[in-house]
Amino acid sequence: MKEYVLDTHTFVWWTARPKHLGPAAARVLRQVDTGRAQAWIPSIIGIEISLLGEAGRIRLGVADLEAAIRRNSMIRILPHDLEQALEFDLLGSLRDPFDRMIVGAARATKRPLITADERIQASGLVEVIWD
Repeated sequence: MKEYVLDTHTFVWWTARPKHLGPAAARVLRQVDTGRAQAWIPSIIGIEISLLGEAGRIRLGVADLEAAIRRNSMIRILPHDLEQALEFDLLGSLRDPFDRMIVGAARATKRPLITADERIQASGLVEVIWD
């Protein structure tokens, strides 16, 4: 079974604005919805969702993340570990600490990252699924 790591906006759009997803991303997430693929959500995404909600930039919260995990057994939280921290340390070219942690999670687990982030796509640091 194919496994993927999700970026924060990917989870938010999948949950609240699915038309914003790229075609390849939407295809993969349909596979997650039908039990044919696994989606891993780095634990830091819960923190980023909380901060974005507090800033009024999104209407989702950590409770929505928890509800998605309860609804779909193919969505899992990826706990932060030392391998991810080591990858984070190597990713100084990514200025945003959340991006560094999420890319580090994908690299440490050797899974493609589903993201629309053009800087991450252009970096070549990780395999990206989007368009």
